Amino acid sequence: DRLDYFCAMTNNLGLALAIEQLAGLEVSERGQYIRVIMSELTRVLNHTAVIGFLLNDMGAFGTPLLYAFREREKILDLFVEASGSRMMCNYIRPGGVREDLPEGFLARARKIVEAYPAFLDEFETLLTGNEIIRQRTQGVGVLPKGLAINASATGPLLRASGVNYDLRKVDGYGIYPRFSFKVPLGTVGDVYDRYYVRILEIRESLKILDQALREIPVGLHISPKGQALVKAPRSFRPPKGDAYGRIEAPKGELGFYLVSDGSAIPYRYHVRAPSFIN
Repeated sequence: DRLDYFCAMTNNLGLALAIEQLAGLEVSERGQYIRVIMSELTRVLNHTAVIGFLLNDMGAFGTPLLYAFREREKILDLFVEASGSRMMCNYIRPGGVREDLPEGFLARARKIVEAYPAFLDEFETLLTGNEIIRQRTQGVGVLPKGLAINASATGPLLRASGVNYDLRKVDGYGIYPRFSFKVPLGTVGDVYDRYYVRILEIRESLKILDQALREIPVGLHISPKGQALVKAPRSFRPPKGDAYGRIEAPKGELGFYLVSDGSAIPYRYHVRAPSFIN
């Protein structure tokens, strides 16, 4: 969780995928949907906060960041309900998620998802066409497409430079191929494109959330005692071998490389972070 306390849910997912690949664990249908819901809520809150911080750093002190944090709080309230923690959630586990969603969670999530576009419209009215913002971001910090690729940039940074690369489409991990969504791209690769790509990605995440919240199966996915949606033992010895699990985290490609020597302790454990890899 602490590798990125803004995106703890997706950090959990990247590691879980690597362990599942190594140990041959399967995740239930409901568990897969819960993972998508938590991941896209994380993307929404991450991008919203990043935009608030951008404006704060450009001199628009207070208002945009406070607007962003107001909306972020609503999602964190959902995380608290599901995991007991605002930021260090430790909720997605190898084999599924720690426990099923609490009663009423899906209804409250739908309410937030349905209201979010109105907030985003208000946010864009203040920011997207703002003359000062355009002057301070357009043509600034240009990252050309070729350099972005050669520098191993990923995520919104790469897509803002016009490169169509999103692991939810490329790898189709989990159940992402079931959902209809677009991959927004920039044209210049400047600060403005990096801002606007994130705005568009929030809108696409809301589309995914709408589909997932409508389609999530009910089914019997927990024990009579209400235990976790996890079929993995607390401790296990995966067979010898290696695995690399990667996801499209909100900030870019997040990968976990594991090597097993057959014992209960990883022989090697390496994190490919989405930021500062250069």
